[in-house]
Amino acid sequence: MDTGAPIVRRSKLMALPDAVRELIPNPCPLLAVGGMHMHNAPMTLVREVVRQGIHIERLLTSPSASIQADLLIGAGLVDEVITSYIGFEYLGLAPSFRRAVESGSLRLIEVDAPLISFGLQAAAAGQPFATLPPGLELSDVPAASPDFYKWTTDPFTSAPVLAVPPLRPNVALIHCQEADGFGNALFKGSVFTDRLMAFAAERTIVQVENVLRTERLYGISTQVAIPAALITAVVEEAFGCHPTSSHRYYNHDEQHLKDYLRLTASEEGMRGYLQRYVYEPADNREYIERARADAPDSFTSPSL
Repeated sequence: MDTGAPIVRRSKLMALPDAVRELIPNPCPLLAVGGMHMHNAPMTLVREVVRQGIHIERLLTSPSASIQADLLIGAGLVDEVITSYIGFEYLGLAPSFRRAVESGSLRLIEVDAPLISFGLQAAAAGQPFATLPPGLELSDVPAASPDFYKWTTDPFTSAPVLAVPPLRPNVALIHCQEADGFGNALFKGSVFTDRLMAFAAERTIVQVENVLRTERLYGISTQVAIPAALITAVVEEAFGCHPTSSHRYYNHDEQHLKDYLRLTASEEGMRGYLQRYVYEPADNREYIERARADAPDSFTSPSL
């Protein structure tokens, strides 16, 4: 029945500092950070987390993370990390991650990619656990993190199956290329596990390149990968993934990533990088201008 009551839609657009300060608890029990390899990492959000000094008791990455995790670890904000890989692919290892694990200052919960994917799916569906496909038990990874892999019995066949827990982040930080002001978000490239993070998390902050008018979505509603109901806040920051890529917007900045690996090879170098690229810039615009000035031929900045 049509009651005639107006439909109230609340804008979820927030300024970067406000979204991080108001929506991420400090300390944060479980923070998930999206992006895969050197693509679609929510770097503007990550830098603001560092700037505000938010302590992360447990960090959850995608199956393959890079600078978005290494920067948080290098800033000394992370106690534990659940991951299957943190590194820079063909460019080299993740310096801060390696130092922290070797020194014992960071607890590594080593899991495989299926645990991350199936654990997020279980959380999104409200399941108490998820079972892994047969064959994965042959890996040595379950023995490395026995608290996260448990054997149970298939109630239909009585066969033993390997189960993993739900991964339910308190907050997920992800990047979508576009969204409207109410939080209907579109991926313009690979989704990776970012969509699962949004479905599994209690709160999701999405960083976007561009905010669309809601009317623009009417003809492409099937492209909306994350509905507004699952998004807590939308932060608009052009070039917000730098130095990683944003699919169909810009490529990763290989020179800056190489410079990062060179500069952060020591703890002193890490402190210097944080000072120059995180603490000193007043906002993302100033960060981009500084990065462009340091390597003018390495990337082309969009109009800011």
